Amino acid sequence: MFDASKYAALIQHGYLFYKGENGTSCLRAEALCLPGVAHAFSTREGGVSPAPFDTLNLSWNEKDCFANAVENFTRFCTAFGFAYSELTIINYEHGVNVLPVTRADCGRGFEKPPLPFCDALVTDDPGVTLVTSHADCGALFFYDPVNRAVGMAHAGWKGTLGRIGQRTVETMQACYGCAPENIIAAIGPCICRDCFEVDKALGERFAAAFDDPAIYSPGKPGKAQLDLARAALIQLLDAGIEPAHITMMDACTYHEPSLFFSYRRDKGKTGSMSGFIKLT
Repeated sequence: MFDASKYAALIQHGYLFYKGENGTSCLRAEALCLPGVAHAFSTREGGVSPAPFDTLNLSWNEKDCFANAVENFTRFCTAFGFAYSELTIINYEHGVNVLPVTRADCGRGFEKPPLPFCDALVTDDPGVTLVTSHADCGALFFYDPVNRAVGMAHAGWKGTLGRIGQRTVETMQACYGCAPENIIAAIGPCICRDCFEVDKALGERFAAAFDDPAIYSPGKPGKAQLDLARAALIQLLDAGIEPAHITMMDACTYHEPSLFFSYRRDKGKTGSMSGFIKLT
């Protein structure tokens, strides 16, 4: 059974907040602010999209034009040191497919056709920036400073239950020889336990899958409050990542309407944030 007390003193918590000169902003994990890697999680500030996508909407929404998304991505990249021409974005289906990419994939999902369905990307190529999309689902960041590889995962409840984080680590091992004990990881913003109501049966599935009765709390009759970040933490530990190499940003997308889009809070009428990571 998972015992959180064994790791509580080792796991890092919180995030650093950065404001760009053009009004955009981002969150970063301090443990990943290292030479050799660049990462960021966007907020909704500083873009050009109209309500309800206001303002830095980083998604291709049929009710918000493509030109707005391009301008928003360009503004964010300019502020935080990414090149728009080097981006490649997941083509998520709330699954567990992890796709290795190279600079040949730059532009996929932007001006080039999307990648095959995937909820995580990995690379050892410094010429490509990995990008994921989020509006309550978790963002998982990975960096191996020894074998020089990065990964980025989108973790909704389906992907989390399927252990998308653990699969990302396994793919970095298989493709780039990464040792889990060298990997530095961060669990980015996502909807928190207090805001994420699910059917009780789903809460029980998570408790069984992660051997952790505390992964959900009782809710309304027939409902449960599910802790996605805790499930992400357990699978990263199970993958062999050292507790001291894991940061939980502890930011709830539902609770912070001024900073984050939230699919659940906004009843589907909302934009998306993005996670970014690249080798430098």
